[in-house]
Amino acid sequence: MKGDVTSLVFLVIIQIISFTCTLYILFEFGKKRSQIRSLPNHLIAGLLLISAWSTTFDLPVTQFYFWTNAVPIKTPEACRFYNFALFSICGLNRMFMAFLSIERHFLVFHAQIYRTTRTRWLYHFVPLIIIILWIVIYSLVTDIIITCPQLHFRYSYFLCNYTCSILVPELLLFYVYFQVFFPTVVTIVAGVLLPIRFVMQKRSMQRFQWRQTRKLTIQTGLICAVYTISWAPYAIFLQLLSNDRVSLSDESISRFLIFGPYVTPLLTPFICFYTTPTPIKMFLSQQINRYCFRRHQNIVHPHNVTLNQLPANQ
Repeated sequence: MKGDVTSLVFLVIIQIISFTCTLYILFEFGKKRSQIRSLPNHLIAGLLLISAWSTTFDLPVTQFYFWTNAVPIKTPEACRFYNFALFSICGLNRMFMAFLSIERHFLVFHAQIYRTTRTRWLYHFVPLIIIILWIVIYSLVTDIIITCPQLHFRYSYFLCNYTCSILVPELLLFYVYFQVFFPTVVTIVAGVLLPIRFVMQKRSMQRFQWRQTRKLTIQTGLICAVYTISWAPYAIFLQLLSNDRVSLSDESISRFLIFGPYVTPLLTPFICFYTTPTPIKMFLSQQINRYCFRRHQNIVHPHNVTLNQLPANQ
């Protein structure tokens, strides 16, 4: 029990810092219209909003269950909403990241296609709207509307023992392959190819363009790395679970599947803070460079020579 208390306290500390970091970055985005209108920041803002929702609603519900072995509100409607909230927000998280990793290739190497309002809607806004509608409608139907014979809510189980989207084998396979495995693979492949293409083509870029694309490449690479570390094992475990290779009765597997989806919402704000120029980040960088990387300068003092010490003229 002591280890559980320590883990929960540490998680709450990270949760508070992550949420504060999210609010600060979103506030900095809101102060300048140019940052809000910038296409690369749209999906970053979307990921930060997902992070804020996960850390303020989904994660506290999970922490409550982990502490009391029961869900907070014990009604069928609440159970359906818990499932809808978790699976829809996790689906948006993965799909947004997959779309971001693909779009960064166009922003870095073919930015000219976004110059007109028509192409921005065609290649940016319309795909985002489709992703949001698809995830929300699918979760709404499978988690709230439909029922199945396997559906029996148990308030002492995580998410009340799930809904039909997980309990029905066909829906579980669809969820595993199309909403977890597919966006995870897209994120990994696109995230690995982006820095490779950048290194191969940076000689043909202008100096200003190289500096801008370098920032996008570093930011995308860091976020993709976190998503890969988090969602790749999660996708593998879900596939093993759907094939009855592993069981939720194993406590370590059960905890991994419960807390695994919260890794990316907790870490994404820190990566965005590191890769986004903000006043606090610039101040912290200056202080770190000042106290940790001091430059030792050789100071030359003038040497006073009296007239008596001057050599006599020959």
